[in-house]
Amino acid sequence: MPDLQDLIRLVRGPVPERPLPAIWDYFPCHAGAVGGVDNFLDYYFDVEMKLHLQLKLIDLLPEALILPGVFPDLGVVVEASAFGGQIVWFEKGAPFIFPTIKELREIDELKMPQVGLAGLMPLALRQREVMRRKLKEKGKEMGKWGFSMGPAEVTGLLLGYDKFYLALYDDPKRLSKLMEIVTELIVSWLQKQEVEYGGMEVLCLGEHVPHQVNPEQMKEFILPCLKTVYSAFPKAVKIYHNEGFHSGQHIPLVLEFGADIWHFGSDVHSIKDFYSQTQDRIIPFGGVNPHGIMRHGSPQQVWAETRAVVEAAKGHKLLLSTGTGTTPEVTLENLRAMVQATLAE
Repeated sequence: MPDLQDLIRLVRGPVPERPLPAIWDYFPCHAGAVGGVDNFLDYYFDVEMKLHLQLKLIDLLPEALILPGVFPDLGVVVEASAFGGQIVWFEKGAPFIFPTIKELREIDELKMPQVGLAGLMPLALRQREVMRRKLKEKGKEMGKWGFSMGPAEVTGLLLGYDKFYLALYDDPKRLSKLMEIVTELIVSWLQKQEVEYGGMEVLCLGEHVPHQVNPEQMKEFILPCLKTVYSAFPKAVKIYHNEGFHSGQHIPLVLEFGADIWHFGSDVHSIKDFYSQTQDRIIPFGGVNPHGIMRHGSPQQVWAETRAVVEAAKGHKLLLSTGTGTTPEVTLENLRAMVQATLAE
């Protein structure tokens, strides 16, 4: 049963004989595979249920690395919630947070929240500790996985993405100030996780904004922030999660972030093109289209697509998975076909 040590060996060691199969289990990606979830509120707030479903996925797919595995999944709103903002939870959807900053001039008086005690941060820490203790009772250890949404993502949530994109042109100085504050918060939040977890072996940033701005804006506003976060944790294996289409001008900037792995959009970038454009300077996490055959096809079709990815990856490192997560409709049978095809001789 693979764990984070296998991921670390993939990054630090030589090219293995075959890719390492992985499943991204941020909810609701794995809802279909575990038999469905009637009410998402039960998953997010019932720690027993959350732990049960995450362990069930691991048991159902024992040959795959489940990332992050067992963790206090509360969606993408934890960091933004530290600044306030109304959170809405849904019975059939991930949580949503309304923008906190109504006018850009409010940034002038914005104060740093109390990291670890503001918003959903203490809930995330306490849920993780409860899950860790319950795993310990089963004789299992919890992976030291640190996670945060990225600086531009959190800034977009605080402002509303429309105001974020307009501010790039209308008020870049205030936007830069806000991103500096958010970056400081993220580094402090990850450092808090590192202390609470007794170390951090893998760090993942979910950052979906860089490819949505032009390369010059990405270089000016986003690149320095991501470099600051990643460089603050030199010992950790670092993942950049962004499934969007990155142009030929954006990709070289991604390679400057400091990430070791890129969870990329396999529906918009083929694995061959990925290797061609990155020159093995970053390890791809993906390869299989999450929206095509994986979602709508048969296990036989998934097997064939996966084998084509394996063939294209020969001589390269690959964390083989769907390029970003899957939709809840994806079946356990299709996920199994992907994993077994990855490991086939």
